[in-house]
Amino acid sequence: MSKEIIWKPSKDLVENSKLTKFLNFSKIQDYNELEKKSLTDPGWLWDSVIKFSDLKFFKPYSKIIDESKGIPWTRWCVDGKTNIVLNCIDRHKDKDFFKETFIFSEREDGTETSITYEEFNKRISKVGNTLKNNGFKKGDVIALYMPQFIETYIAYFSILKIGCIVLPLFSGYGSKAVIERLKIAKAKGIFTVEKTFRKAKEIRMFDQIKGDLDQVKSLEKIFLLGNDKGKKIFNWENFDNVSDKLKTEEMNAEDPAIIHFTSGTTGKPKGCVYTHIGLVTKMAFDEGILADFKQTDVHLCMADMGWMVGSKSATIASSHGAKMIIAEGVPDFPDELRFWKLIEKYKVTWTELSPALIRNQMTKDKKLFENLDLSSLRIICTGGEPWTEKPWKWLFEFIGKSKVPIMNSAGGTEVSGSILHCCLHRPFKVGSFNAPIPGMSADIVDSKGQKVSADQMGELVMRKSSIGLTKSLWNDDERYIQNYWKVIKNDLWVHGDLASKDKDGHWYLHGRSDDTIKVSGKRIGPSELESVIVKSGKVKEVAAVGIPDEGKGSKIILSIVPLESEKNLKENLFIDLIIKDLGKSFKPDKVIFVKDLPKTRNMKIMRRVIKSCLTNEDPGDISTLLNPESVEEIKQHAI
Repeated sequence: MSKEIIWKPSKDLVENSKLTKFLNFSKIQDYNELEKKSLTDPGWLWDSVIKFSDLKFFKPYSKIIDESKGIPWTRWCVDGKTNIVLNCIDRHKDKDFFKETFIFSEREDGTETSITYEEFNKRISKVGNTLKNNGFKKGDVIALYMPQFIETYIAYFSILKIGCIVLPLFSGYGSKAVIERLKIAKAKGIFTVEKTFRKAKEIRMFDQIKGDLDQVKSLEKIFLLGNDKGKKIFNWENFDNVSDKLKTEEMNAEDPAIIHFTSGTTGKPKGCVYTHIGLVTKMAFDEGILADFKQTDVHLCMADMGWMVGSKSATIASSHGAKMIIAEGVPDFPDELRFWKLIEKYKVTWTELSPALIRNQMTKDKKLFENLDLSSLRIICTGGEPWTEKPWKWLFEFIGKSKVPIMNSAGGTEVSGSILHCCLHRPFKVGSFNAPIPGMSADIVDSKGQKVSADQMGELVMRKSSIGLTKSLWNDDERYIQNYWKVIKNDLWVHGDLASKDKDGHWYLHGRSDDTIKVSGKRIGPSELESVIVKSGKVKEVAAVGIPDEGKGSKIILSIVPLESEKNLKENLFIDLIIKDLGKSFKPDKVIFVKDLPKTRNMKIMRRVIKSCLTNEDPGDISTLLNPESVEEIKQHAI
């Protein structure tokens, strides 16, 4: 991947950025000083973010940080009382834009709806009152198994408003995955819908789970957007008959607000716990200050509410009093350019997308884009997996006309945001992160916990806690410590990503550390192998995995989805490309050609599933996959 500077910020962009305003507010000279001070005093940083962003409290905190019980158990905003709804909805009530549109929504069939902040506030109060009337109280867990509807966001914020804990579940889950998570969380209620559509296929969401809900002994009520009836069912239209006046519950700043389960395909799901102050503060900094999100922005991200990016999107837009676009279904149906046409139609200024979406879109005929006006875009945020050069350049040069900065980020569910990001005050390289996020104490270490040198690959770690970090794992403190804080050595958070940093201070990801391929003592990330193959211009997608080999540690297997125009590709073509670019040490042992690769709904390729299929092992729970049929095809190529 190119290590040359490809974008530099203009003087006007720097001067008018929220980052500059934050530096001036904090009496800090530049980003370098901000990094340095935040490393030695993270409490100072998060206190400054809260004050600059004017986050609200029912009762102010007496102390910003308390590490007395050890770094993994760091407490934030001690004695403070707040609520996510206070900072996302209530704080805007006296603003002019409160009567303006908050959410624009499009169904897959083209049906359009919208809702203002004022009406949204009334609706969440109606639902909140109903929940209280049905006996729900502070600390009860209520699940959300819904697609991208306005009602999904109403339910989400109503649960939080009364002090209950929201459990968002991926709308593409099958019954087994839903029931397992409901049991782990001991959910007392669930919001769901009768049906949704995905690529013109009717998905009967409630039918998928209703026969198994009796297994969840804690479940008392089902709130249904649909016509089904039953003793536990409360139908959505009955929310209309309730008062729209409701006081937001005062919560301790670190009371649990949201449980997001990680999307791993094996092992018991891990429930990450977000607090009422953690997520909103992290979004105020990561996206508000660093990625320059403003009240005047129009937000678009098509991630499902079941993933942390769903909560992230809801929080970014609402906490800033901005507009957001949501859409049922997928980005490329019923129109293959649907995502870009939404940007044009609603004049989206700030969007978040994944490298996988771009790999899908860049194969389309450029003539399809000729009449699209994407000039409203000013910021593109990306994340979810490492970039390869060709897709990144297509997004930057073809979509952004080499003007729109790509704010690459890396983090995940456990940190409710990012560890690495991009700084608008610094130039970009292709696919890089030009800055660690202040307050995250990011570093790269080897297997013994020693700091690595420039350009050396190692584990991405944090040396301190962060305000957005999960508060343990739901009812599983021991697993929390063992899986994150004791992997290498005590009090060093291991995130599970391979990273490196060049001599200019640009950071890079190389894939998940459990996806690392080690051949004869040499380690390589899958993205480095995949980048070489994508560069050929002959493939749609590729996944590199290593499978155990007694002689050299791992065999390298490439799974390739060819472009439709490429009918007669030969294995040797790609083997030779790898040898030429990376050397004989990383010569692939086998290349297989398939129609599709197993992916999550947000288009992340699941290399662990591919590896399991190739080694004839159980791939585990594949209910998170967008295309579970792809698994059977790969199994046919088992080694």
